[in-house]
Amino acid sequence: MTYLIIYDAVRKKAATTPPNILIGNVEMAAGIGMVMHEAGMEFDISGITEPEMIKVRFEEYLKNMDLDKLSAECRIIVELIEHYQVKRMVNEKMRNLLDLCGMKQADEED
Repeated sequence: MTYLIIYDAVRKKAATTPPNILIGNVEMAAGIGMVMHEAGMEFDISGITEPEMIKVRFEEYLKNMDLDKLSAECRIIVELIEHYQVKRMVNEKMRNLLDLCGMKQADEED
């Protein structure tokens, strides 16, 4: 699976006026990866087994992050994630969500 299209979709959602608030677990994870990458931080995926845990861990990072140093796009992405109510996984896989948090460009074949 190529993830580049997902990151592009999140950028487009953040660029609309007003921002497109319809995101899913995949966009949440990709947005987290984008914010963490811009902040120069690595997202620790250890022990994460559910999508809700991804959001909770990201919120912990936000407590120590200076949001004023982020681009306007990333600040909008943070807002989208903060308001997002995590859904039960349907079509996505946990491994893919964790890859997106790490700004991977493509899924590695098994």
